[in-house]
Formats: sequence, structure tokens, C-alpha cells
Amino acid sequence: MDESIKEFRRDGKKYNGFVFRVEESDFPAYFGHFIGHMTSDRSEKPIKTLIELGMEIQNTIIWRIGERAVWNNIEVHNHDQDFLKLGKEVIKKNPDVYKETLTDAAFMEYILEDCQLVLTNSINASRIIRVISPTKEFGKVLYKQKKDEYFE
Repeated sequence: MDESIKEFRRDGKKYNGFVFRVEESDFPAYFGHFIGHMTSDRSEKPIKTLIELGMEIQNTIIWRIGERAVWNNIEVHNHDQDFLKLGKEVIKKNPDVYKETLTDAAFMEYILEDCQLVLTNSINASRIIRVISPTKEFGKVLYKQKKDEYFE
């Protein structure tokens, strides 16, 4: 019998997540901040393809690039700011910043740590590539440490 990811929760251990290959047959799905999905009255699954998922992830990365651009400028930083637009402007000025962001593991973990992909169908355990165990040092902590190194 094939084991699903839900079977992992029955062993009493805690996990931060699972890494597995997403396939077209897994859609429709929801991608976004876990609070947005958990507090909604209904469970919409607006993403229908891998291409749409890729675009959502890319926009999340660009949004964080925009947010990071104003972190150290308190006068400019406000929560009503369009960080996606700002991120696109930053990338337009320096196209390498997107590629550099993709290779910055700590920042990427910070960018995606609160995001979740909620699929319509169960994932067979044989598709699991890696199990992510809980640790004290995750995205925000690692990114803060790296950021502190830059400013020392």
C-alpha cells in the first residue's frame, strides 16, 4: 500500500515540511502566506498550472526584493507601499539582483518560510525528496545573521 504524507504525522514526530516534486496533476492549488489561507472562510484554490505557480513564487520573490530595498530607510518604509512595483524597479536598475537573490539561501528561506502550497490531492510518500525537521535556526534567524555580517 502506498503511503501518503499524512502517514508521517502519525509517528508522533514534528516536521516543518516536505520537499517533493509538484506535478500538473496536483492542481488546482493554493499558494500564499499560511495565515491568509488559514483565516479565509473558504478554501479557494486559484492556481491551476505549474506556470501560474511559478509566477506566484516569482512575484513573492520580487515583492521581498522591493521590501528589502527600503528596510534601512525608515522615512520611506510604510506598509501601504507597493513592494512588487518597487521590486520590479530594483530589478530593472540591476537585473543581476534577482539571480543573486535566488542563490542567497538564507534570504530565499526568509522569503518563502511563511508560504505554503495547499494541494487538492494527496501526495504519495514515494514522491518525497526530503523531510524538513524543525530547527531553531530558520529563514529569519539565518537572514538576520547574514545581514548582521554585512554591516559589521
